[in-house]
Amino acid sequence: MRFHKSTLSLSRISDYGCIFLFSGTIISVLVRHYWIYAHDQHKCEATLTRGQWLDSPATTPTARPFQNWQPEGCMLRDYDNLDLVKCLKKDQHIAYIGDSTIRQLFWATARKLDAERAFQEQHMTQKHTNLVFQHGDRSIVFVWDPYLNSSSHQQRAPASILSYSGLPDSTAAIVLFGGGLWHARYLGEDWLLHFTKAVDNITAYMKKDHALIPQIQATLTIFAPVQIPRYDLLDREKSQKITPARVKAMNEHLLQLSLRHGTPVAWAFPSMTFHQPAAYDPSGMHAIEDVAERMVDIILNMKCNAQLMQDHGYPLENTCCMDYPSPTWTQRIIVIFSALMLPLMLLITHIEIRSTLVPSRKVSRALTALAVAVCYCYFADRSQLWNKALKRYDPQTFAILGLATIMLGFVSVRRSEAPTIRGNPPSPAIDADQPFLSRDQSDEFKGWMQFCILIYHYLGASKVLSIYEVIRLLVASYLFMTGFGHALFFYKKGDYSLPRSAAVLIRLNLLSVILPFVMRTDYLFYYFAPLTSFWYIIVYLTMYIAHQRNYSLIFLTSKIIFSAVLVNTLIRAPRVFEDLFQLLERVCNIHWNASEWRFRLQLDSYIVYVGMLCGILSSRSAKALRLTIKEDISPFEDISLFGTFIRNHFRKLRLAGLALALTTPPVFYLFAKNAADKYAYNAWVPYVSTPVIFSYIVLRNYSRHARNYYSSIFAWMGRHSLETFTLQFHIWLAGDTKGLLKTGMLDRWIGQLGEFTVLTIIFLWICWHVSAATQTLTGWIIEPNARGNNADVSRDWERDVLPRTKSEEELSYALGVSNWVAVGMGRGASRFKGWIAQNLRVRLVIIVMVLWVLNMSRKDDQNQTLQQWQE
Repeated sequence: MRFHKSTLSLSRISDYGCIFLFSGTIISVLVRHYWIYAHDQHKCEATLTRGQWLDSPATTPTARPFQNWQPEGCMLRDYDNLDLVKCLKKDQHIAYIGDSTIRQLFWATARKLDAERAFQEQHMTQKHTNLVFQHGDRSIVFVWDPYLNSSSHQQRAPASILSYSGLPDSTAAIVLFGGGLWHARYLGEDWLLHFTKAVDNITAYMKKDHALIPQIQATLTIFAPVQIPRYDLLDREKSQKITPARVKAMNEHLLQLSLRHGTPVAWAFPSMTFHQPAAYDPSGMHAIEDVAERMVDIILNMKCNAQLMQDHGYPLENTCCMDYPSPTWTQRIIVIFSALMLPLMLLITHIEIRSTLVPSRKVSRALTALAVAVCYCYFADRSQLWNKALKRYDPQTFAILGLATIMLGFVSVRRSEAPTIRGNPPSPAIDADQPFLSRDQSDEFKGWMQFCILIYHYLGASKVLSIYEVIRLLVASYLFMTGFGHALFFYKKGDYSLPRSAAVLIRLNLLSVILPFVMRTDYLFYYFAPLTSFWYIIVYLTMYIAHQRNYSLIFLTSKIIFSAVLVNTLIRAPRVFEDLFQLLERVCNIHWNASEWRFRLQLDSYIVYVGMLCGILSSRSAKALRLTIKEDISPFEDISLFGTFIRNHFRKLRLAGLALALTTPPVFYLFAKNAADKYAYNAWVPYVSTPVIFSYIVLRNYSRHARNYYSSIFAWMGRHSLETFTLQFHIWLAGDTKGLLKTGMLDRWIGQLGEFTVLTIIFLWICWHVSAATQTLTGWIIEPNARGNNADVSRDWERDVLPRTKSEEELSYALGVSNWVAVGMGRGASRFKGWIAQNLRVRLVIIVMVLWVLNMSRKDDQNQTLQQWQE
């Protein structure tokens, strides 16, 4: 008993510590967003001026460096042909005006539209001339003006800068000016005077501070700093004129304009080449093509991200210089209700309110935990409060996190508790041994797999084929455990009741159903819950049909094989999911991707049935060998023939299984090593996953010692794997899994490792509470009258609401009427609640109808969002 008290005390201390971390993190985020960077809440200035390489040759040697530029606090989009066409309206153009460094950005933009044609034209055209690159009704224009004093723009506002080109009614979406090197090289002693005069003439036409907010309608005009050359590569004549002092003086003038007048200057450009010798071409004057393309991406993110938000929806992965869409009324209702519910639920938690209309303390705590998680998801991944960062795969970091996970697993190894029979103490001789794939071992299996999947997602390791191949096996293992566990339950218990099945499906889907309405995603986006729900229904139907004959192993095996053939035929049949999803779209306003869903089902279309057979055969084998407790024996089983075979050949089967388990890993390694790509590997996953998973579970259960010990930390993670998988999308990762969540403050105080640790602790803490909350709420929905789910109230409802102390002589008629109305309403509400509480089918119908109404309302949400963007 003392140990129990100390455990509770430690749990409470841990809880308070996590609350302190969570509160401190939120405060630091609010301080950064609303105070320190209040002038740049959309991260436009950060995009234009600050950032770093994630893959420079100096820090991360790669085959092709300079691909991932990380602006401070946001995720940069790599623009392509389709993105540019969507961004630029009809007859709209991008203008580059300046010297050869700006011409290089012109060609980098042209390569994004049509790389092959741009490469050909770049080597055919003259250097010191105006250029036009036409792509349909969109154009890119370069004005050769190294001294920035051409008459084509001295007397015109930047929006009409393209009128010189002869294009009718041409309007510039983006105008980028840049120069200075020719001033330093050719204009003698007055080089700085000419430069400042030219720049001042241009900036007189530029709108000040307009680059600090997302741009949709207005023309974006930006100045590029003077390119800092690589001085050691310049020839003698250039190095005498283009000196560090002269370049610094010109950039200082631009800096003063930026600070005093708000002139937008792309200070991120020189940061891209600073201390990066490999970023320059052999001339030393220009950046290489990859760096130039990232420079163009900065400009395009400044202009186009807000525009592309209208068309793309989720995933919201381009977070630079972008304001998230205004919340729809559905989102407002859910988030505001969750926020307002927090103080109310906390009040109920600490003050006893005697009313059947008020949930119990246990349910109130569950609703509070779910409300906190919902609000955290929304504000973390649907606002600019939190910073977002690009993922970066680093083999060293991957190895360190993997090693740390293994160490955590080993230090938490402990012996499983002996199973007990109700009313009888465990027998040391028989019951001390754990069954095949015991509960502790199953949780451990799911736990270490979940650790691997989290690391895989956090580092963006999907680009590494060998890691992807292993992770695909882990996903198959999850579904194997789904088939194993549910088939074993139905086989042993024979419980096919509505309450049990409804509890399983609600528990699996509660979080994944709420989040699409809060985050404006869809149900299939959180694919783990849909997959396991789909296969649970398949297992249920397979085991339920003619379940009276499940005692026959031949019949049950035949039924499972028939189900496998039928379901796989439907999965691969054309138009099945397309027609079904089209019907759901018309009736329920559900927009699901049939191709994506079919792809996920096909990858693991057989492993669930393998798990079912494994669960049933392991149960029959254990009973035949008398290795399980009496409670597991089903009265419907006939194991004479099968049991005789197992008992007579158990040693041979055990050795054969061990031999197969030992030879499978090297064979799979050779197969995976020769896989050409993901597509070739995915074609074989449904067939190769079975022997690999079989190899693991045989080795894990081969000896009594291995069966009876497990890792408690892995088991803990396994019990919360559903929540960690789902919530990682928004409160550990960011940009709908495309990036990483950052605070923007903690990394400055405690370093990146410290920030990672704090955010991971908060993430696991919330998952822990949400897991308990979903279990509590599931029980509340299924059995609202169960003990602990209701407040302890008197049977006479109105006695608690309206105490009967009145005297007919003393009380007025009006008070009597109001009393009668209140009592009547109270009785009516109590009776209605009681009627719902006594009928599970009614509760399920109400839940489905609420979801249907919310789904249908998303049509209005979409129209509202489109109207907001047009305004």
